[in-house]
Amino acid sequence: IYGIEPRILDITFSNTHQNFTPDNLDSIHLPPMASAKIPPVQSGTFSRPLGTLENFFSHIGQIEDRSNREHTSFFTALQVRFPPTLTNVDGYIMRAWEEVGRRFPALRAEISSPNELGRYKESMITVQPWNRSDFRASFSVHRNCPNVDVLFSTASPRRTTATCYWLPDPGQIVIWTAHWRTDGFGLILLAETFLSTLADSLQTGLDASLDDDCIEHPLSLPPSLEDLVHKYAQVTPDAAADADDLVKIFVDGGRSVGIPTRPGASAATPTVCERAAIRMNTEDSARLVNACRSRGVSVTSAINAALIRATARFPQDPGADSYVFFAPVNLRGPLITAGAQECSQPTGNYVSGLPLRVDGVVTHLEDGSSVPSKSFGDLAQELGALYSQDITRYRRPGKTGARAVNLLQLTQPYIESMGNIFSRFPSPGCPFPTTPVISSFGRMDGMIRREYGGSGDGTTGLSKLHVTDFWVSCDCARPMITFNPYSWSGVFTLSAAWDDSYYSKAFVVDVLEKTMAELTEGLEMGQVCYRITNGCYDDSTHT
Repeated sequence: IYGIEPRILDITFSNTHQNFTPDNLDSIHLPPMASAKIPPVQSGTFSRPLGTLENFFSHIGQIEDRSNREHTSFFTALQVRFPPTLTNVDGYIMRAWEEVGRRFPALRAEISSPNELGRYKESMITVQPWNRSDFRASFSVHRNCPNVDVLFSTASPRRTTATCYWLPDPGQIVIWTAHWRTDGFGLILLAETFLSTLADSLQTGLDASLDDDCIEHPLSLPPSLEDLVHKYAQVTPDAAADADDLVKIFVDGGRSVGIPTRPGASAATPTVCERAAIRMNTEDSARLVNACRSRGVSVTSAINAALIRATARFPQDPGADSYVFFAPVNLRGPLITAGAQECSQPTGNYVSGLPLRVDGVVTHLEDGSSVPSKSFGDLAQELGALYSQDITRYRRPGKTGARAVNLLQLTQPYIESMGNIFSRFPSPGCPFPTTPVISSFGRMDGMIRREYGGSGDGTTGLSKLHVTDFWVSCDCARPMITFNPYSWSGVFTLSAAWDDSYYSKAFVVDVLEKTMAELTEGLEMGQVCYRITNGCYDDSTHT
């Protein structure tokens, strides 16, 4: 019922980074692995050329500004409860993170620039042999840190690895990565893999080696998106022309509506990213799904329709008459169906973005104000027609006689065309930077479980690892608001992330509430019960 599922994932993420003083890692007790299972020593390095999509995310993540921030990254926050008798929690978390980092070398890979005088004439991704001491630096403990917003409250230089943070006070484990290393679905897979690894460690103890400890993991990197496409999808001679035709959807026509920024924000430098969310109770979350089902629309289409109408009520540029953005598309499912099991693991970037254009969404009034010009129902149906398409037989909406194309086959020329569009515009490199972006994760219950460990082995509930809350979000270093709808444990969440240089928290919370008003009115739900949560911590779930 989440519509774009499993196609939609995140594609436009940005980041500030943490500067909250961590604890001294030397104080964390982590016994050495049993001598019988010391991992074999690796030698040499592994490199491959940077893929087209990886290069795209890396390029837009290196926007020139004084903040030296990573502009395309995201994270997941896992609120957990450990067995009450467990000691040395810090050591167990670090042990699990090390194991995940050893299994997936891309988490510690780095990008190197072209060297005309050296061996490589193009940008490369390189991974060094496993070094336990070096990778430990990517884990830190932050006592007295109340939430992710405080953790990421100050910008710091870009990190060279994915990172893991433990916040004991709220009981949150935070996993962060730059977007070029993985996509949104991969981030969730990474979180699930980490939780399973942590639960295994809790069952065996720190002094015991995990089953995986004696395995020498190949020093390798997941293949690039275009490599998989060339291997598993036949690329047609018309691919470049078809890709250009798709991109025209984005550039041809009127300007996009947007959410107005603070006065003077056009000259602002990104500073602190903030987050807020609306969370429905379980009863009204179920009512939302049923209301969408009864109207034949997905939850994502309904949320997007409500967001467009809420946006159209703000004063708009006179030339704005459409809603235009790149709708994230998950390519992992179609690739796996085609035989590409290589993208079934957490790392690797296997997404794309459809150019979505909905014309005639706003009416400009004589007094300078604006109002929506399309009904909620019409918008939801129009969006649903786009989102529900099979990407292997995609037809350009509104184009009479358009032939079906396989978006997998257009991957490389299409992403290159997207990059060309972004390069034409100043920082942040987006034609319509204030247009709100929606990236739906859908239902997460099948991915992140509430309990880990003890399956079928008689383990009591007291010795299991419990997940009491789950957040997935991004850091936005751009003049836009990114919305992430998803549900977990029966609770629907609509989260928003933004940079404080461009929007205030009070303003964004107002946008969230206006969006919910459009949604509930459009679905004729009547009164609904929800609460506003400020940041990635909900004390109602803390135990």
